[in-house]
Amino acid sequence: MNYELTDEQKMIKENFAAFCKKELLPHAMELDRASYDEVEKTIKKNIKKLAAIGFPGMGHEEKYGGSDADMISQSIAGEEVAKVCASTFLSAGASCGLFGVPLRLFGTEEQKKKYLPGIISGDLMGAFGLTEPGAGSDAAGISTTAVKKGDTWILNGTKTFITNGPIADVFIIFAYNDREAGPGRGVTAFIVEAENPGLRTGKPFDKMGYRGSPTSEIFLEECEVKESDVLGETGRGFIQAMKTLEYGRIGMATVSLGIAVACMEESKKYAEERKAFGRYINRYQEVSFKLADMMIMTDISRLMIYKASWMKDNNDPEAAVMASCAKLFASEAATQISSWAVQIHGGYGYMKDYTVERLYRDAKLGEIGEGTSEIQRILIAEEILKRFKD
Repeated sequence: MNYELTDEQKMIKENFAAFCKKELLPHAMELDRASYDEVEKTIKKNIKKLAAIGFPGMGHEEKYGGSDADMISQSIAGEEVAKVCASTFLSAGASCGLFGVPLRLFGTEEQKKKYLPGIISGDLMGAFGLTEPGAGSDAAGISTTAVKKGDTWILNGTKTFITNGPIADVFIIFAYNDREAGPGRGVTAFIVEAENPGLRTGKPFDKMGYRGSPTSEIFLEECEVKESDVLGETGRGFIQAMKTLEYGRIGMATVSLGIAVACMEESKKYAEERKAFGRYINRYQEVSFKLADMMIMTDISRLMIYKASWMKDNNDPEAAVMASCAKLFASEAATQISSWAVQIHGGYGYMKDYTVERLYRDAKLGEIGEGTSEIQRILIAEEILKRFKD
């Protein structure tokens, strides 16, 4: 097995690290503290900056403005973005990933031409509307309905916790068109533009972390969409959503890794500068062992992400469970590492002037978004039971 990055991948890492440090890092703290109006302006500006270096288009075809980069390269770039500003990664990922990936996989040529160039250039913001107030982990339990009348569909329902909800130009909305057929045959995905008179967004949620990435409810009230706005095959929307979330879990693992690495770097720097009882605190075993564990856990997270990415690129049938493994480990590692980072900083780690305070708040979402840790363990356990059944 060759663990060496290609020359192109090394260049991607170097270029993104330098770019993000210069363009995103100076605004990360202010984005976390900004008012809603300021957040909307800054996050859109950040995504336009990322578009200039090609981040939103990495997973998309060149004919739409992308670079068709492999998944490992996307993960390499994503780690650098997440390390300096997790909120920017989350909003960019929701647009070019959660919206862009199902469009790439299941959309018609007309749909792709209409939306992908704008998503890739940062001129359009996309969002993914699956979760509902009563259907989070139980995604098959959505209650949004789609009723066909002539050549149009009428959508009714409420979506919640929608990343980019307040700022998106276009959504992918999942709704039951035939509840008796069940989720595998009765859910359909629709492309719905924000300007559609039957769609409105709620006010942004006041969140613990990722405060620079706006999240809200989406209300669909007699929302009319055309037959041409159906994404993929009617009745196959739930399957499309699950396929999309395989990519999304690698993305959530990647943002968790970026947070963890940032925590490790901040802690190492602080421990080299802070003295207690006449010695720099990095000379105390209690601190140095935490730094050692941070390195172990970030390296394992990265290897699992790269493996899951490679498997997706090569259509490995076990890619889905590896994406769950990577997401589970990396997110729980980030939560633990961020806690250690605050502990190493002591009282300063509890202050908003220190980066680790923001990272600590951001880290927790990794164990919840794109399927909770509990759901990942269920999926992984099911795979193990399949392998070892009599």
